[in-house]
This record gives sequence, C-alpha cells and structure tokens, in this order.
Amino acid sequence: MESVVYTGISVLDYNGDELGDSVYVEKGVIAGVGPASRFLGVRRVEVDGYIMPGLVDAHMHLEGLGMKAYTVDLRGSRSAREVAKRLAGAQGPIALGRGWDQEYFEEPGLPSRKLLDEALGDKPGVAVRVCGHMAVANTAALSLARPWERFPGLVDRERGVLVEDAVYYTLEKLKAWMDPIDLVSRALGELRSYGVYGASSMACGAREIEALEKLEAKGPLGVRVACYASSEDLLGLSGREWRVVGLKLFADGSLGARTARLREDYSDSPGTRGLLLLDSERIAERGERLLRAGFRLAVHAIGDEALDNVVEAYRRLGGGGRLRVEHASVAWDEQVEALAELGVWVVAQPHFKVSDWWIEKRLGGRARLAYRLRSMRLAGVRLAFSTDAPVEPLDPVETLRAAVGLCNEPACRAEESLRPREALEAYTLNAALASGGPVRALGAIEKGRPAFLAVSTEDPRGLSGLERARVRGLV
Repeated sequence: MESVVYTGISVLDYNGDELGDSVYVEKGVIAGVGPASRFLGVRRVEVDGYIMPGLVDAHMHLEGLGMKAYTVDLRGSRSAREVAKRLAGAQGPIALGRGWDQEYFEEPGLPSRKLLDEALGDKPGVAVRVCGHMAVANTAALSLARPWERFPGLVDRERGVLVEDAVYYTLEKLKAWMDPIDLVSRALGELRSYGVYGASSMACGAREIEALEKLEAKGPLGVRVACYASSEDLLGLSGREWRVVGLKLFADGSLGARTARLREDYSDSPGTRGLLLLDSERIAERGERLLRAGFRLAVHAIGDEALDNVVEAYRRLGGGGRLRVEHASVAWDEQVEALAELGVWVVAQPHFKVSDWWIEKRLGGRARLAYRLRSMRLAGVRLAFSTDAPVEPLDPVETLRAAVGLCNEPACRAEESLRPREALEAYTLNAALASGGPVRALGAIEKGRPAFLAVSTEDPRGLSGLERARVRGLV
C-alpha cells in the first residue's frame, strides 16, 4: 500500500481535539498527524471535510443488516392488514418483512397468522416487529420451522405470534436459502460507506463466522469485527480482522413488545411485567466460565428488573471492562451508580429515543428513567454507542443527533442529552474499547493505529454542524 497524506479542514481526535489538518498514512497505518507542512514529498489527497477516527458500532447484527436487501420494509404500516399486504410483495421463495409497530396502527391489534395466510398462501412468511423481539408467522412458516418444539412458551400457534428466542430460531430456519457470504459482504460494504470501520456483531452464529472466514480469504474485510457469539462452541475462532471475543445473552426482551422485564406492570397493560429470560444466578454462572477462559460477556437488559439481575450477577463476577450491559434502557439512580462502580460497559442506542416515541404510554411516570445518557456519563459509567442495526438506522449522524438531543420525541430530554464531543467519544474510542478484540485498536487518531478514517462534511463538535452533517468513509 502506498504512502499518502490526507489533508482536510481539520483533523479531529475521538474527543474533538484538533490535531492539525493532515494525517500521514503508510502501509495502512497512521504514521503521523499534524500540519501538512510536516509531510512534504508524499502524495497528498485533499479531503473536503473534517477528518475523524473511523466510527465503531458497538452493537449491531451483520447478517441482519445484509438481509435488508431481501426484506420488505414494513415501517409506517397503519394496520395489521397493511402489514400483510406489503409482505405479499416479497420476491423469492420466502417472504420476510421487518419494521411494523402496532403503536402506528389506526385500529388496535397485532398482525395474525390468518391475515398472513390470506395474503401469502403457501409461501412461508414472517413479519418481524421493528424491535426484533416479536414476529408473526404464517402457517407455512410455522410448519417449516416448528418453533414450538424448542420454545413452547414463546409461541402462540393460533395467532402465529412469536417472541424472543422463537423469533430468532424461526428466522434462522427460514434464511437458510440465503447466501451468508452475500449477506455479510453487503453489511460490510454498508458499514464502510458510512465510515464505520469497527463493529460488535451480536449473537453471531456459525453461518456468519464462516462467511467472515471465506470473505477474508479473498482479501481484506476493510472492517474490524468483534463477534459476540450465540453459542459457546464458537468462542475463540478468529481471523486477521475478526475474532469471536465473547458471548451474548438475553436477560429480557423489548419495551415495544412488552417483553422487557419491569419491576412493576406496564402502564398500558396492567398485569404485564415482561419476561425474565435469565436471572442473576444463571448469568453469573455463565460469566464465571467465560471470564476464567479470557472471554467477554454481553447481556441484553432493557427493563429495570432485568437490569437488577445483571447488576447482581456482575457484582458476583467482580465487574470490570470485559462485562457489558446491552441497552440498560430503564435505569434508576441506584442502578446507574452501581454500573459506574462496577466499571462495566453500557452499550446504548441513542436512536431508541426516536423510535420509542410511545415511551410514556408504556412506562407512565417512569419514562424519566429511560435512556439516561447524561446521568450515566456524569456518574462515571463507561458508555459506548451503537445502532443495533438493522433495528435502527446505520447512519452514524442519526445516532449522534439523537444522542445530543436533536430530536423532538418525549425521550429526547435535554437533561439526558450529551454534548457533541461526548457523543463522538462514545462512538469512537469508547465503542472500540467496549468491543474488544481486533476492534480495540480503532477509535483514535495517533501514530501506530490502523488508518481507518471517516470524514464529516460539517464540524461534528457543534449542534448546528450535526444538524447538517453527512459522514462517509475515507479509506
């Protein structure tokens, strides 16, 4: 690889500090940073914008992101019947759709097996809710996957409604016709286009890992990937730019599907508190084995009771940076303080504040406990950002805007918004450190680090800049 100097308006580090206007890259590694006058005699590339560290998405799903090209967009559907009608337009032997939210429906009720049967006939089809924690399948899809045999308590066969593990299991069965190499390749390309050069791929399976191996055999991936596997038998597998660094577990579900586990009932569904999928004892038992073997643990906890169980388990495990809490969407003051004391990573998704516009319906007065980014930052919680793509948009500007409060939904409270520099740090250096493995080397601009660089059309250190900015990959 040739030597090159990239010169822009300014070079910004992970915290927004100015380092000069040029980055000198030699054989894919940062060899120097400073004013252009320091790097004479080297080919120069003029960059129209602000050069930043490549962004890191600390919680996303590679195969799921790649599947977008084959998935019907169900966002904005105004009725269960519209969901079925849109899904009927799917091409290929399987009908997959994602993005419906019953809160947008003009009439109450979820899509059903019967509606999908009428629209799809014998073609297997699944319509996944926007959160990914609930789906509806038609008769053909249910017959093909038979999820009730593995997860009898998570399947309503009459209505065709699936939640949690039953959703993931059914999708795994149905996507067998898709080429995982194609899916992962598409996802990596989309990451690079947005200047996202590091990613934690969550709940990755054997298909995804095999695809990474085969793609890397053909050439560089161009993205560093830390896999948090869905199964312990995948731990330790690695390549040059990817590694299975840990395990992903679920303590509960989502607020949208009312499967996130709350201490008290949902405000809009008395008698419902959600699902507790793992308690503190089982989390600690799995974590002890992982930490002893040198791996990491990431546990999904959205509801406050689920977070109670993760905090208690992490206390037993001694805390530290190899433990992650995914989401921590509803958190009381004492939980925020505990997360800070334990020194664990909280990997948050700021754009949830936009998607969960109905948060006050679900939680009532507890909505003030949702998405407490600023409270966590002030308490000293180790905070990293992500999109959960394809759940939320991959575009990092959308995430940054939500993080700093450039949105109008009830959860976009000024008192829980970050400053732009703080948001940038959470999306670069902190996200790299939380991810671990080969991603850990990313997130900052300094000599010796891989030269994965992003460019913002506007200064990302101010609200007005983020309102107008577009971010793309540079290398």
